[in-house]
Amino acid sequence: MLVGSGPLAAREIREASDLDIAVTKKLLKQLIDSKKYKRVEKYGKLFLEANNIDIITQLDWDAYPTTVEEAIRTADVINGFPFLNISETIKFKRALGREKDFRDIKMLKDYKENK
Repeated sequence: MLVGSGPLAAREIREASDLDIAVTKKLLKQLIDSKKYKRVEKYGKLFLEANNIDIITQLDWDAYPTTVEEAIRTADVINGFPFLNISETIKFKRALGREKDFRDIKMLKDYKENK
């Protein structure tokens, strides 16, 4: 399931410069075993990286309690691909709390109001 800027790009709110993908632990293990991705720690979590793609199996932390499994169950499917739904994307970006996340939140709220 695509997270981060992916849900905005899929809705043509803004472009994404990379892909952030949340996967189940089972799929993450398969990706690690494939040895096609570099293992990196960010924000205290394990990420896999390759070609502007970040893969993670854990979305939840103190400020954002939604698990990957919950997020996948409530994902919006756009053009055949699952994306974090708008409400969860707003909560996720609020938890990240960076300046760019607050700009994204404003764009997402404007998008929701106009749809």
